[in-house]
Amino acid sequence: MKTDKQKYISEQRRDKEWKWFNEKVTELMKSNDFYGLGSIYYEMADFVKKEGKDNTYLLQLGFKMKLKFQNNRLMDYKRSDICTGVEIIAVTNSPGNNSCETCLQLDGKIFPIDEALLNNPLPVKNCSHEYGCRCVYGPAFD
Repeated sequence: MKTDKQKYISEQRRDKEWKWFNEKVTELMKSNDFYGLGSIYYEMADFVKKEGKDNTYLLQLGFKMKLKFQNNRLMDYKRSDICTGVEIIAVTNSPGNNSCETCLQLDGKIFPIDEALLNNPLPVKNCSHEYGCRCVYGPAFD
């Protein structure tokens, strides 16, 4: 059983970490870094889950931010005169931290830009990585 002093120290650590999360969110919002925001929201969701609280809202925010990032990237490719499609690139070279099976099945698949905008293959909705889908689009050319 924790003593009052241990509880106090634990609360201080939690408050310090939560403050850092909020500062990071503010910084990422100012720089319009939607991918970073998505990642931080997933980290916050993990933090809240470890406290035994509902993290659904933070998971949804994380997904929405990563979706916005992916859609912005697709629009950049669409405005390009040379890019004809997009290729999904999954994380496959990070020891012990690779993409989930669902993401790996999409790795290397090529989509026309308009199809990707319509169907939103990224971020992968049912990705099982603790911080959500980390796949990105790369440009594809004819």
